Amino acid sequence: MNLVSVGLGLIVIGIGIGIGNIGRSALDAMARQPEMASKIQSAMLIAAGMVEGAGLFAIVIAMIK
Repeated sequence: MNLVSVGLGLIVIGIGIGIGNIGRSALDAMARQPEMASKIQSAMLIAAGMVEGAGLFAIVIAMIK
């Protein structure tokens, strides 16, 4: 097992945890304020996209090394 495989695995785990936290927090917020659901959902999608983008950037950097 080489170091790149370990790094890629950690990156994917981090992405999963990050998106899971975003989803959990968004569902909590929507449960507390249902009238704000559309704004919360759009903010959640933007944040999830940023996590995915950072994760993909990290994957590319790991593959280059």
